Amino acid sequence: MTEDVNVTPVSPTPTFVASFPELEGDATKKATVDRPPFDESVQLCKELDYARHYGRKLPCLHSRHEDQFLPDAPRVALGSSEIIPYCLEDLDTPHMNEFGEKLWWAEPNPSIKTLSQQLVFGRKIVVTEDPSVHLVCSDDIIYMKPLPSYITSYAFWEYLLDSSNESIDTGERERLKATALGFLRTYAHLVQRRSDFSIAQRCELLSSFSDTSFEAFTNFIKSFDSIPDKDISCRWRFGEFHLGVLNFHCAIRKRRWHLNRFESNYGPYFQRFFPAILFMYALFSVILSAMQVIIGGRQMWDTENRGVRRVLGLFEWFSCEAIGWSLSFGLLFVLWWICIVSAEAWDRRKTMKSVKKKQAAENDVAP
Repeated sequence: MTEDVNVTPVSPTPTFVASFPELEGDATKKATVDRPPFDESVQLCKELDYARHYGRKLPCLHSRHEDQFLPDAPRVALGSSEIIPYCLEDLDTPHMNEFGEKLWWAEPNPSIKTLSQQLVFGRKIVVTEDPSVHLVCSDDIIYMKPLPSYITSYAFWEYLLDSSNESIDTGERERLKATALGFLRTYAHLVQRRSDFSIAQRCELLSSFSDTSFEAFTNFIKSFDSIPDKDISCRWRFGEFHLGVLNFHCAIRKRRWHLNRFESNYGPYFQRFFPAILFMYALFSVILSAMQVIIGGRQMWDTENRGVRRVLGLFEWFSCEAIGWSLSFGLLFVLWWICIVSAEAWDRRKTMKSVKKKQAAENDVAP
């Protein structure tokens, strides 16, 4: 390459660090590019190219098509500064990351079930574009975000990981890298067999990859099977969450009524509280009615009719028994709830210890 050329495409050869030769002149600069997490030969999105510029020009992405926009985002031009903010909005979960390690108290399921297993459990897969709802289940529904096309592009990862690219803030680069790796790792767990791949296509989770075969997708996604927890954002270190439990802990720890709510009116929202309200109402109704019977019977106790006094004694005995049994059922319900909460807390503690042990082992192995 001659010296008067000021545009050089990044080498496609997968290496840990790609070094570029120094050029003569005032714009001479040596930079490094971190290696993308997968080989260029297995990328699913081949629409983008990345070119490094020297001098006053900044590195940029180019589309092989006439329209220069980010794949799956026609409103985001490749030459604009909106690429990273859009990707963060599309993938990042800042509200859930605020919980930190306290997300364990929201009772997550560390192991992510495959798509075929989700159907076995009777869950309906609902597509959402909100990343904070990805892998959140509610009753018989689990919400999942489709896989964006741009994060399967090798050129996009070169653009993101290029430390010499001054157009990307360092903090935003690390945030997007961590959340993108974590999001891709969830799909490595969700799609493991051909049946999972077919379900993903049928549910529009892979709508951007209609021409991709199962073998090609597997060659790409298996690169994220062993991504360590320390390299991904806090939310994606955990698996599936239940919406009700997540909202409950959000109300306790974040002083917010809910983290996510999907009811269009207040009827379904308050419907979840009806069983507990009806139980308390029935309990107090029985106790108060029994107390009224006892008080009324005491007022008639001065009668000389022995038959009436026997009936009043029977009513009083039955009322006392009703109060005793009602209090016993209430106490039994409270003890049952305490046992369940304690068992869940114990399971969370054991799981947390195993995860911390795994993270410590990963840190020891890491160079």
